[in-house]
Amino acid sequence: MSFTLDAGDFLSLLDSREVAVEQAAKTAMHDNTDDLARLAQNIAPIDKATLRRGMKKKVTLKRDSLIGEVSFRAVDKGFNYALWTHEAEYNLGPVSAGAGGISGYPVGNKYLERPLKGESQKYINHVADAVRREL
Repeated sequence: MSFTLDAGDFLSLLDSREVAVEQAAKTAMHDNTDDLARLAQNIAPIDKATLRRGMKKKVTLKRDSLIGEVSFRAVDKGFNYALWTHEAEYNLGPVSAGAGGISGYPVGNKYLERPLKGESQKYINHVADAVRREL
């Protein structure tokens, strides 16, 4: 007596499920990155809007990691304005002081760090929920 199992259909289902799970996670990370960028852009100091316009987003999916990145670039005459406004302690100018912020985050320094820390559990849950729906 012999037994033959054609696992092709099963394996192709697993492959398609893996692709669907990866895509769901990547889409959720894009959502998270968009949200963090929106928050950070609205609480970054503003003078001429160079800093806010210099925001970039990127999502990278590798075999063992999913990375969402938000960055700001504003360099003038060798001075890294984006780094300084994020890390330094300073008084806001009149335009920044009047900007008001968003979602409970005031305009000021640590404009990437504050919303990332404040929203991190929401972002984790969003990816987990997206993956769970595909499983």
